[in-house]
Amino acid sequence: MISDNLAIPLAKVATHSFSKMVDPSKLSIQRIFVAYWTSFLLDPEVVHRGLRPVIVKEVQKMMACGTLDAGFKIYECPNCKKTHVICYTCKSRFCNACGVKYAHLRAYSISASTLDVPHRHVVFTIDHCLRDYFRRDRDLLHVLFEAVKDTLFYTFDRMNGKKHTFKPGFILTLHTFGRALNWNPHIHCLLTEGGMNEDQIYKPISYINYEVLRKSFMKCLLDKMKAFYANQPAVLSELKQRINQIYRDYTDGFYVHAPAMEQKNGKDAVTAYIIRYAGRPVMAQSRILALDRSNRMITYFYEDHKTEERIEVTEPVFTFMKKLIVHIPESQFKMIRYYGLYASCQTQHKPTVKALLKSCLSTLRKHLPYRQSLISTFDTDPLLCDCGHYMEYIGFWVPPSKRNGGFAYDSS
Repeated sequence: MISDNLAIPLAKVATHSFSKMVDPSKLSIQRIFVAYWTSFLLDPEVVHRGLRPVIVKEVQKMMACGTLDAGFKIYECPNCKKTHVICYTCKSRFCNACGVKYAHLRAYSISASTLDVPHRHVVFTIDHCLRDYFRRDRDLLHVLFEAVKDTLFYTFDRMNGKKHTFKPGFILTLHTFGRALNWNPHIHCLLTEGGMNEDQIYKPISYINYEVLRKSFMKCLLDKMKAFYANQPAVLSELKQRINQIYRDYTDGFYVHAPAMEQKNGKDAVTAYIIRYAGRPVMAQSRILALDRSNRMITYFYEDHKTEERIEVTEPVFTFMKKLIVHIPESQFKMIRYYGLYASCQTQHKPTVKALLKSCLSTLRKHLPYRQSLISTFDTDPLLCDCGHYMEYIGFWVPPSKRNGGFAYDSS
């Protein structure tokens, strides 16, 4: 172990090779925040409105990701004695680099606990006039999860003609962002096309009543929002006026998109869904086109989901940064939640559910080590030396803020 008395001084470490997961010449959200974060904190709007503590914490973690400030491991080639330093990652939900790795690990983990049956991807959206409520009161995001959960159970009960006897399995993922980086909270749902009846027999279905799904979701959400603001008369009065207008405008209920998934089998569809939606960063860095440092302007693009047209946006860097940080969730907030057959109490105790899981369960649940995950994700082996030999671990260092009881430790 290497602590303050490093066998290789920090000044010397900087002269050695480091693991490179991305092209350093490309623009990245991390580099933008590193360059402008200090001045961003002095922006009049930021000073006036302040920042949620979790924003400061997650941005600082992201800016340190993959740098010496985050700590590092040291490897040495036994052949040429070349030293290789691998910096620790931040594992922040705001970090794009960690998000790619997170999505793949999440895919393995969730796929291990899902049924090998057809699934459907369902998207639950809300009216634009309600979005600000969820931004001001982030506890309402819990209400959004509950509304979707109750809607799905109610819809399946209606299809079965009985109550609480036909239970599906579904995984809900919250996205708070639209393609234009706007605040647009909505739920992506991975839903089994079937459910378990009272005799613990799985029954597939081929039809979902979308009218019931849309109308029940709208009513359930609006009722829960009124209950949420029951002790805030001023807000409740304004909300009720909006709700009355919503019922007049949305006679068919809120928009719910639920196309059948193209798939070869259930597990393939689940894995593809999770990689695309679970752990997805707010914005792919490949969408950044240019950064005008002298004028502090940034250009990026997005594709309109209705017209599929490419739209380019040029705006101040601070505006861009504000659009991103608003989507940082509160600490310990669960962006992915499991219900019905996928709730932990169900998968642990229902023998029929266990029988439907693939035999590869234990293999998929195995956590991918750092090296293997880099090879599978980036096609790069961080321990392969230029001379063709594999490097050996010789020590590590972590900053004092991450030490346990004053001693350095390896957190990987």
